[in-house]
Amino acid sequence: MMDCLKLLAILLFITACNAPEKSLAEPRDKNVIKESISKDSSDKVLSINYRMLSLNDSIRKRLNEDFTVSELSTISALNRIDIAKMNKVDSLIIPDTFLTDLNSYSPFPDSFPKINSIRKLILVSYPIQAFAFYSNGKLRRWGPVNMGKKSTPTPTGLFHTNWKSKSQISTDNPKWILPWYFNLVNATGVSFHEFELPGLPVSHSCIRLKLEDAKWIYENAEQWKLHKNGMKILSQGTPVIIFGEYAYEKQKPWYALSIDEHANEYTPDSLFKFVGPFLDKIKTEQTERDSLKLN
Repeated sequence: MMDCLKLLAILLFITACNAPEKSLAEPRDKNVIKESISKDSSDKVLSINYRMLSLNDSIRKRLNEDFTVSELSTISALNRIDIAKMNKVDSLIIPDTFLTDLNSYSPFPDSFPKINSIRKLILVSYPIQAFAFYSNGKLRRWGPVNMGKKSTPTPTGLFHTNWKSKSQISTDNPKWILPWYFNLVNATGVSFHEFELPGLPVSHSCIRLKLEDAKWIYENAEQWKLHKNGMKILSQGTPVIIFGEYAYEKQKPWYALSIDEHANEYTPDSLFKFVGPFLDKIKTEQTERDSLKLN
């Protein structure tokens, strides 16, 4: 009898040692909805919770095994970092639910009624390093950005998408090629463009974007209209409001999502305090652009 008990204990030990290692993606709801779910401005369909995943060499090697390409893309956007740069950070914010529509994770409201009359408006938040593109008060797209570092900050205020180029040589370093470039400040070269995102503001004042976001803005924002002599602006391009300050010395703001899933969210009212001071000017410029088209 004693020999049988010993044999049973050995078998149990071997089984435990051979048990599969727990996935990094756990804990995850077995019934997670994978389809795209559009949020309503007044009633969000579901609450997405977040956890902090601390990285070590072992976990970094397993990221590609435990998450799909689509899931890694969502994680990279939430952490304002390129997928290729994920192994350079100590921690990542991970959602408990993965949806195919990135707008489901937007820190910006789906509806912004006070700008319903504005056909196109781009908002760029310095504090949470993210942009939002609105059309007639409806959120069309949001995405991560990496803006100017402390010594070369991105200017704030009202700007416009001026002129664009599919590939532009940087004025800071001729070795830097900037794809899907859309200029905002002609005198200094401040612009939207695709470039690597290391997960924090590091640029020389430009607004770095993921490739797909830079290309989308390039295709959907408008250029200015110039007089035939090229010296006079007849109408401005798409208005861009850059606002707020980044807390360089503090924890990355998206890490707060692990404590409060609404930590980075803006409401229409909280956004309006940044938009309101420029709204009349934006409306006037829109009227001028419409008049130019009629003529």
